[in-house]
Amino acid sequence: MVMILLILPSSAWTEEGEYNWEDKVKNTICEDYKNFYSIGNLEKLAIGLGAAGVLANTSADREIQDRYQESVRNKDTDNLSTVTKMFGEGVITIPVYLGAALFGEFAGDVELSSTTGEWGKRCLRTLLVGYPPVFFLQRALGASRPDEGGSGWSPFSDANGVSGHSFNGAVPFITAAKMTDNPYYKYGLYFASTLGGISRINDNAHYFSQAALGWWMAYLAAASMNKTETKSPKVVVAPAAIRNGVGVMVMFRF
Repeated sequence: MVMILLILPSSAWTEEGEYNWEDKVKNTICEDYKNFYSIGNLEKLAIGLGAAGVLANTSADREIQDRYQESVRNKDTDNLSTVTKMFGEGVITIPVYLGAALFGEFAGDVELSSTTGEWGKRCLRTLLVGYPPVFFLQRALGASRPDEGGSGWSPFSDANGVSGHSFNGAVPFITAAKMTDNPYYKYGLYFASTLGGISRINDNAHYFSQAALGWWMAYLAAASMNKTETKSPKVVVAPAAIRNGVGVMVMFRF
């Protein structure tokens, strides 16, 4: 419980020093969504959609796809893709995030469990923020897969306008990148975040614009979640119920 006290914002505590889980969940998720649907973030989303639209609705997407399939794809890239595609499989990654979050809660107040647990919870929050717009845009843009048809947008004609594998595959690495200040780790993690999307291009399952848009959605969702964290105070003082009276609890956020 010590670790939990250290990471929770003061808004989750009642005047009696008791933790209010409902308020914590509501406040945190609402703040994540506010950040995602803020004017600044929507402008970034619009820029990403605009860039993807240019690629998708011209010959650029098909040219990139054909060039990759003819000049880059080989047995080695297929083998690599078999591995990196798994990063985008929600049935694999979501249980991992849940397990990491639970590990952080119950493994004790040590650095490894604290970091692992925080990473798991942040990944889940990123998915919660990002999934609704990803699912909507997949159908709203209406683009097809390379082996099914063109990349051009045809609203609600198909459901491949955004690569779900690219989105899912980027989330764990972008989330981790935002948790470190080490530039080598950070840029290495950002590079790794692209591998899920590249695997879909390699497998001829998505056009470049669709994979890129999936990555961009993951980045914006992770940034929105991270903004909630950076808004929280580093030191919080809150009342706490103790035996024979009321005390003061000081919580430090790392």
